[in-house]
Amino acid sequence: MDTGMRLKYHRLKKRFSMEETASGIITSKELKKIESGLKEPALKELEALCKKLEIPLAAKDNPIGKVLVKNFKNSLLHPQNKGKIMEHYADICNHPLLRADEDIELEFDIQQIRYFIITGDLESAENKIKEMDRFKEFMDQEQYYLYHKYNGNYNYILNDYETALKTYLIAEKIIPKSISPAEIGDLYYSIGISSNHCEEHELAFKYSELALKIYQQEFVPKRIVECHLNIAITHEHFGNHKLSLEHHKNALTIGSKLDIDILKFTTEYNVGYSNFIYQQYEEAIPHLNNSLKYIPEEYIADNISAHCVLIKSYLELGNKSKAKEVMKIGQKLVRAKDVRIDSPSNTVFKDAYMEFISLTYLLNEEEDKFEDIILNKLIASFTNSNSYNDLGYYLDYLGRLYYKQSRYKEAAEAFEKSKDAYKEALNIR
Repeated sequence: MDTGMRLKYHRLKKRFSMEETASGIITSKELKKIESGLKEPALKELEALCKKLEIPLAAKDNPIGKVLVKNFKNSLLHPQNKGKIMEHYADICNHPLLRADEDIELEFDIQQIRYFIITGDLESAENKIKEMDRFKEFMDQEQYYLYHKYNGNYNYILNDYETALKTYLIAEKIIPKSISPAEIGDLYYSIGISSNHCEEHELAFKYSELALKIYQQEFVPKRIVECHLNIAITHEHFGNHKLSLEHHKNALTIGSKLDIDILKFTTEYNVGYSNFIYQQYEEAIPHLNNSLKYIPEEYIADNISAHCVLIKSYLELGNKSKAKEVMKIGQKLVRAKDVRIDSPSNTVFKDAYMEFISLTYLLNEEEDKFEDIILNKLIASFTNSNSYNDLGYYLDYLGRLYYKQSRYKEAAEAFEKSKDAYKEALNIR
């Protein structure tokens, strides 16, 4: 930073007004010119301003600080090693050389955003984002890019996919030449998954394909698998079942060779769910059963979702006894975790849990309760999450229930709504 920028940076950091900083030394108008680079201060003025802001006259070379922040930044490239990252941060976070000059401090503060996101401290991440928003004008191009990307990551974790996507797209426009191919691939992948959540499937396909090419060149197997899964999802929305299944199988083949349980679960579950959507229930079942072998205990929502799809697959094959067996396993899981509909705030969990409860009502022939949860819970839930396949499925079952009860007008309406939901899922207008 030049002299004027340094003075402004530290003035903002201390939250001093221009008048307060200039008082007794120069006029606030003169200080404004200095901060804008339109005027160089006299030595005595500079000494007095620096003394007031408690900073040295000029920034000093800080090679140790550069190494500290570089090593910290590199450690964040491996977020799966959360424990080591936290130990590393605890060792350096109060090191004085990280605050000894403006450029190192700025770099460290930006990397802190990513650190807080990785460690799940979202409140600190939000506070750091707000704090750094005041210093955007001091960032170089790479810092400005990373600030936007990490901001996108934060919003994605909050399920604010539209804000995440907008922020990622801003980051894409300012990618500096110094950014590595793997980092660009990560941004493209982030744009791809956010786009799918925002129903921007053309955009999702474009950026997932771009990310896949980069990861294939860089040979990053985990990301290659995730890109194949995202591309498969876009093909499902385009109605390209054959291409969707092809990418699912590619993901499954590569993912099965990696020692990452959550990735194995994701690939097996997605292949199973894809087969279920296209009414290939016998093909879906072994993949769904395999997915349950790899699901980590803490992924309760995904675990319940896999049980739900498995139950539905057996129901569609007319094997109610098998569906009940899966239901009982799911009930044991819910009891062991002592979970209730109002226990967590996570909407994904609530949606999965409500669906599981609706299936238990269906299997136990508790028709009034089944109707009530469909009408008062699941329809709104699936509509809000754009889960049109699931919406169509349960409206069809509701239609069958009404028909069985000789409520023919209501049955016809439910079947019509089910058909509309399936059309929406297949993008048929």
